[in-house]
Amino acid sequence: MAHVPLFIDLKDRCIVIFGGGRVGERKAKMFCAYGQTTVISTSFTAELLKMAESGLIDVIADDLKDVKKYLTGAFIVVPATNNRPLNAYIADQAKAMNILVNQVDGIGEVIVPSIINKDDIHVGISTMGKSPASARYLRLRIEELIENVALMVALQDKLRTILKKKIVSQLERKRILEIIINDSGVWTELARSYDAGLQAALEIVENEQLMLQTKTKGGHT
Repeated sequence: MAHVPLFIDLKDRCIVIFGGGRVGERKAKMFCAYGQTTVISTSFTAELLKMAESGLIDVIADDLKDVKKYLTGAFIVVPATNNRPLNAYIADQAKAMNILVNQVDGIGEVIVPSIINKDDIHVGISTMGKSPASARYLRLRIEELIENVALMVALQDKLRTILKKKIVSQLERKRILEIIINDSGVWTELARSYDAGLQAALEIVENEQLMLQTKTKGGHT
């Protein structure tokens, strides 16, 4: 397999989904959060129509006899009809135009992982289509693990700003941040609240700063 895990900005990209059934609906719900999503089909689920009314997606009613006209400008194409030969044809036409394909009945160029978005932490999990249930199980387990990690990410970001004003040496700032991320007391306080974790971390910063000042004075004696 030549697939590489990537995070891609789809904000100004077009995703075209062929098929307005349950599978097309599921794909539209996922992709519309990231890019401009259009669903083309002879009919649509009630949820897809509701999404279109809300402006989340565009829907086009078409008999799909000429799919090529909808491929121009697409970044990702999703063949999600209930007709396997038609799905294969759509995939072949898209590939011929160098358009990425996310297949629903096989593995295409684009594999949509099980996704975790927790504040500044983004995780994608895939079993390369072999066991979606295992990917979902792993996602649930990881979500439990990273609850406090998201708070630590925010904490470290704030501390980097604070330390830049207090300590000139980048190496010392890095050392202190590593002390904090490995301090069990900080993690315990974070489990209580972000503010409690921040206070514990600031105490470490203060202690390390005093030690640095002491070392500097000793070096000048």
